[in-house]
Amino acid sequence: MTRKRLSQEERRNQIIRVAMALFAEKGFNGATTRSIAEAAGVSEAIIFRHFATKEDLYDAIIAYTVQKRLNLWEQDGMPPADPENLPQLLEQFAQAYIRRNREDPTFIRLMMYSALEDHKFRQRFLEIYRSPHLMAIRRSLEMGVEQGVFGPLDPGLTARSFFASLLQYCIQSFVARSAPLDESRDEQMAQNLVAVYLDGLRAKPAGP
Repeated sequence: MTRKRLSQEERRNQIIRVAMALFAEKGFNGATTRSIAEAAGVSEAIIFRHFATKEDLYDAIIAYTVQKRLNLWEQDGMPPADPENLPQLLEQFAQAYIRRNREDPTFIRLMMYSALEDHKFRQRFLEIYRSPHLMAIRRSLEMGVEQGVFGPLDPGLTARSFFASLLQYCIQSFVARSAPLDESRDEQMAQNLVAVYLDGLRAKPAGP
């Protein structure tokens, strides 16, 4: 049987998918164009026909990975910002974020390698903060502070610290371990984290 000849776009996407797996496993410096070509079943010349440099290929991978993650968040839509609905917003975001990283830890692996290697494309990962859900959380925090429901906190820093706690859990559970933690731990983590944050957010009555 003869193999189907791929179109330029199909070949480009195939190279991106193969290279993504190698970069996530070995980092930018560890994954060579030769190893990428071998894994993709093509010559290095084919790699450079689609991507002028190794950095161009890495940039395409980052763009592809970030956009894939953003598409998932955008599919969820923008939930309404409301301080009273903040517990649900926090738990929904936490559950979805943990689930998506359990199903595909590539995003976190690439982000970590970019940070460790001080790669210029690491800034692209900050685009995850464009998540409509995370923006709704931040806006709910802003409204809660304005209304006196929450204490005098920084909404931006609070939303980012919540995100960072989830990121750390995903790194420890899906990247730093030889086998992921049991899935039942995910829901417990999300519920516990939300409870801790909500308790810290509430405006405390003035002392005597």
